[in-house]
Amino acid sequence: MKSIINKIFLLSVLTMSLSACSDFLDKEPLSQGTENIVFKTPEHFKQAANNLYKMEGWKDYNDKATYYKMDQNLDISGLSSNGGNSTPEDNFQWNKPYEHIRGCNILLQKAEEYTGDASEITQSVGTAYFFRAWQHFYLLQIFGGVPILDHTPTLSDPVLKGSRNSRYEVTNFIIADLEKAISLLPVEKNIPDVDKGKVSQEAAKAFLARVLLYEATWEKYAESVSNFDGDGSSVGAGAAKPENYPSITSMLTQSKKLSGEVITEAETGTYQLWNECDSLSYYYLFNIDDKGGNIPNFKGKGKSTNKEFIFSAKYDYDLRRGGINLSHTVAVWGATNISTQFGESFLCRNGLPIRVSYTGNIADAQNNSEFLGYKNFVDEYRNRDYRFVGSTYLPDRTTWSSRSEDGRQLTATGQPYPEPVFPQPSENLNLKDPAYSSKRAVFIPTIRGNSTFSSYGSRKFMIEGAGRSDNTESADYPLIRLAEVHLIYAEATCELNNGSISDADLNFSINKNRARAGVAPLTNALIANVWDAGWWDHSLGKTVCKKMNMLDEIRRERACELFGEGFRLDDLKRWGIAHINLTGQKLGRHIYNTAYMTAKANDATYFGEPAYYPEKYPLLYGIYLGGGENDPDYGRSIATLSGNLLFRERDYLAPVPLQQIRLNPNLKQNPGW
Repeated sequence: MKSIINKIFLLSVLTMSLSACSDFLDKEPLSQGTENIVFKTPEHFKQAANNLYKMEGWKDYNDKATYYKMDQNLDISGLSSNGGNSTPEDNFQWNKPYEHIRGCNILLQKAEEYTGDASEITQSVGTAYFFRAWQHFYLLQIFGGVPILDHTPTLSDPVLKGSRNSRYEVTNFIIADLEKAISLLPVEKNIPDVDKGKVSQEAAKAFLARVLLYEATWEKYAESVSNFDGDGSSVGAGAAKPENYPSITSMLTQSKKLSGEVITEAETGTYQLWNECDSLSYYYLFNIDDKGGNIPNFKGKGKSTNKEFIFSAKYDYDLRRGGINLSHTVAVWGATNISTQFGESFLCRNGLPIRVSYTGNIADAQNNSEFLGYKNFVDEYRNRDYRFVGSTYLPDRTTWSSRSEDGRQLTATGQPYPEPVFPQPSENLNLKDPAYSSKRAVFIPTIRGNSTFSSYGSRKFMIEGAGRSDNTESADYPLIRLAEVHLIYAEATCELNNGSISDADLNFSINKNRARAGVAPLTNALIANVWDAGWWDHSLGKTVCKKMNMLDEIRRERACELFGEGFRLDDLKRWGIAHINLTGQKLGRHIYNTAYMTAKANDATYFGEPAYYPEKYPLLYGIYLGGGENDPDYGRSIATLSGNLLFRERDYLAPVPLQQIRLNPNLKQNPGW
């Protein structure tokens, strides 16, 4: 009986906290749950607000695994993005947000009619404004301008047959909603423990800073690529701007201000980067689980220690699991795999690229003193950014292991990972040795027509825990975290100052991220008169020398810190380079003049065969020879041909579903579709 009572108590707590009952238990459709509420007391409004916590987490709005959103098929992942294809008949990414917006509007309408003490429902109203903005921004990023829904429509409401609002009108609406949310929501420190996990004033500030940076840079860079907006009459949403629409400068200024306020508040102890597991902190951050996962096996640092997530989708092993077989999603579907070129963009620990030049001439390029090259297996992992070493797997090592017989991420000298482990010797095969019998063992890597030749496998989000059952992941899913706020501040500042930023501002923001990653601080002196000689030029399809500059380095930091979290495509689009980065030939691993040419496989399947065996296992696209042995890309595998990557300018915006246009012919399709 006591056990049952305790379970009921826990359920009630989770229902009132951890982003509320529908977020946690996923019971009923949001709009239905909201409309069934009477709205006569503050508790009714609180219940309705709890029902609004419907964000994408381990599952998307269609109740499917979000692997496709974990930056899959981008320049950091599968290398197979072809942009859009045909216009779909329907799309949950259009339908579901409007369902959730309806729930927000019902609450806001009932708040206007409420005759009780308005101060008692302030937090609930602020929550509704926050989520109405959240859903409109979700739509904006995908489709551009969409119909603004600021009330609960009737069947005869003109809005149901209205045209699309321009992206500028939608942006203005989002800004206004978030400003209202900020004024109404409590600060994190004033949210009682029972309600922790609910949206705070800081979360609203951080989200508005994200929106402002996105739209400022979209207008600055993406608008020059093509006319995405259409005329709003025959095609698209049009480019009408409200009279009070903010300038690029004012948006960047406000983005810097808001993100700076969140960082300042964080420094009082409200938030902090999670750094509880030594050099593996970045990896474990995305797998913190209080039961059934990694926590019983490593350092005992559970969810209560995580103050980095400003806002997240909440999960619980007993009450709400992810339910998507996450390890399969990450490992097999390649949800967060990173391409070879992207992997090589991670810095050495001295804060410089793997190859540098001090003349700007590729012929004078040299390896960074900390970069050991590719001649021996895993040398490329030495002295590198912990985010790269800790979250990608070494050659042929498929997952983390918590089994004692696997040595638990220890090097031959007993040093903790991420000092990489060299593969086992190839002279013998002993299937009784865990080095050969475990799928988590470190083998000599082979080139067998798999991802080894084109990319680095990623373990980000992959749940650790020996023998854990499928579909039991219950780590929280980050939606806004402090590291992103650092990046917003740095980028907004650099954009405001025409590509420059002070060392003080760098220390205030992204150097905190770099410190956790084991990378030297970014300073103006560090990159002065240095050329990145390993820069992959997407427009040319080859490695070139590019003089290091602050804006590029801040963008690099953003890519390295946030990979796999669903930001990358939107970043490439707002910088106006998606149609460049997601086209052209891509190269994979270095093969010539490396151990691939001399080593023998030592796993049970291919024991004794050459690690590179083109006669038996030819590469799909062969080896890149370029300009000969002096070409920095000579001897690399060809991962993808240029004809396989066709992201076009029209793909910056997704098509409006055909069904929606038939229901409302005034919804004009996006250009090119």
